[in-house]
Amino acid sequence: MSVFMDALVLHGPGDIRHERVSKPKASAGSVVVRVVAAPSEVLDGSLHFPHAYPLVFGTCCVGRVDEVGPDVAALQPGQLVFCDHIVYLREAPENRIVLGYHGGHSKEELKFSSGHYKDGCFAEFARFPTENVHLINEQRIGQRGVTPTQLGEISSVMSAVGAANAIQVRPGDTVLVMPGTGFFSSSAIVAALGLGANVVVTSRSKETLDALVEHFGEDGKCITPLVLTGNVTEDTTALRSATPDAQGADAYIDFSSPGMVGDNHLEAGLRALKRFGRCCLAGMVPGNVPLPYLIIRANSISLIGSFAQSRQDVEFTIRLVEAGNLKLRKHVVGTFGLQDIDKALKLAKEAPGWGKMVVITP
Repeated sequence: MSVFMDALVLHGPGDIRHERVSKPKASAGSVVVRVVAAPSEVLDGSLHFPHAYPLVFGTCCVGRVDEVGPDVAALQPGQLVFCDHIVYLREAPENRIVLGYHGGHSKEELKFSSGHYKDGCFAEFARFPTENVHLINEQRIGQRGVTPTQLGEISSVMSAVGAANAIQVRPGDTVLVMPGTGFFSSSAIVAALGLGANVVVTSRSKETLDALVEHFGEDGKCITPLVLTGNVTEDTTALRSATPDAQGADAYIDFSSPGMVGDNHLEAGLRALKRFGRCCLAGMVPGNVPLPYLIIRANSISLIGSFAQSRQDVEFTIRLVEAGNLKLRKHVVGTFGLQDIDKALKLAKEAPGWGKMVVITP
């Protein structure tokens, strides 16, 4: 067996090279997987995140166990697994890194990400901490008609499930998803439907919303689309009117993107919640946003942030998929080998949004 493998190595921001590198070995507390499918998610390595260059790029993946550490008992070679990229320091769990994507900020995180857990999964093989490797019941997903490649969508859905769990979304709830037409934000719709909730989703485009609802097929009947105007008063009234008996929503998941700085949809969403409503901020707005302080106080609104997902959220997502409660929605529009990373990234940029996914298959 070769001790080398093909990998995409990041030498600096935007500088990804296809190279031969040493294959990782499974040490105590770790698992090496043969990578089956890794969603590209338009990850081109151009962002100036902290890294110890060079490193194998790539975040999470579906794989098959290749080798386990001497203390690993429940995982066996050949098993199908999903590998999560949010890695917490075992001795200091307040510290975390995004494996193969972001090396962290604290001195502990930077030390951790520059050593044993430096490399990601855009390679033939990848090493993950044991607690980041989640077993998948291959027979059950086969019965659901789900392929290992399609399981790559878990990478976007698991953070939405984490956001929903953070505010205890329950069957029968009405959940606002604003915005809801992007690659990650649309996964909040998938998560809410999988948990038995109804969804009110917003956009500034009626055509976009109509296509989104159609994409969800029969489950579209549980989605109420709403075009926002940008006027807080009008949008608040419209949001409340879109809920049962116009009583307001039970919960609100916000996946705002960096470009939405200055948008007022957050205020409208908070005003449209019922008393004791819950809101989770799971987006990436870099600046400050105005909040309706008295509304939050008077209605006892719970407001919480959610960064990615916990181990329990990933396990829960997989169980929902296996049971058929959560339906994976993205169509795999392209699979590419490591040597075709440029083609993969080009197609990923041309096919963003809720319905399509591009996958690396080393």
